[in-house]
Amino acid sequence: MESFSLLVVAVRRVFTAGIGVVLALLLFSVFNSALAQDLSYIRFVAGDQQWEGQLQTSILRFRNDADQYVSLIAAVHIGDQEYYEQLNKLFVDYDDLLFELVTDSGDLQNLAQSTQSSSPLSLIQTLLGNFLELEFQLSEINYAADNFRHADLTISELRDVMAAKDESFFSMVVTMASAQMAAEREGIANNSITPTALTMASLLRALSSDNQAQALKYLLAEELARSGGLALSAEVEDELTILGERNAAALAVLASSLKRGSSEIGLFYGAAHVPGLARVLVDEMGFTLESERWLTAWAIP
Repeated sequence: MESFSLLVVAVRRVFTAGIGVVLALLLFSVFNSALAQDLSYIRFVAGDQQWEGQLQTSILRFRNDADQYVSLIAAVHIGDQEYYEQLNKLFVDYDDLLFELVTDSGDLQNLAQSTQSSSPLSLIQTLLGNFLELEFQLSEINYAADNFRHADLTISELRDVMAAKDESFFSMVVTMASAQMAAEREGIANNSITPTALTMASLLRALSSDNQAQALKYLLAEELARSGGLALSAEVEDELTILGERNAAALAVLASSLKRGSSEIGLFYGAAHVPGLARVLVDEMGFTLESERWLTAWAIP
């Protein structure tokens, strides 16, 4: 009877929270999962109490023989306000801060509004941010800073690439999910990762808790960090437009900054992009890893 009562409470809260929130949670985990190679750049540190912990992202600093430094700053696109305040303070120290954002807008002051209205993924992130009591990256980062350099595809460029590959937003989700599931099966088989804890049972348990936002935030943070054990090959990564094509755009801007002689460059990109970017820095551009530091993106509670 107690189990049945718990199920009834959970189902009611699913509808209270809105099915859209649960679906957004799952979609967000697909797009923002850490598809790692050899470097650690996103992790979850569990707390002492239930539904308590921290999701942390890394800053990997690389150096080349010309004493030029490139920092790969892994990002999650919704986070605590304190997280974005830390990043804004950090960004002023770079000669060039290269950032990701698929946009045609030249109005850096109003990026959040223009991007939220045109991007399905931004709408998902905004929905989740509101429910989980987290801030949206585009609303908190000062993209109008003098040292900021756009290092991504424009909307029109992304559409052209997708059209050439006969892709849609839905097919990108399916492709990403398929690649993730294949990598997960391999990771579980060789014991490099554990099975996901983001199941229907865990979602029902979270939705029946006294603090839904905190419990769901915990589950998603745990899942984002867990998938850091997944691995995609360079070939598969390059086939994924959402990763490979955008990484190529970022690296082209990075090469331009290096050629100009910039000595401190920050590359602020979503965590899922970091493995491919790091691989090119080390294997093709002659950089070596100098240091690693961590920032807390989500403090739960």
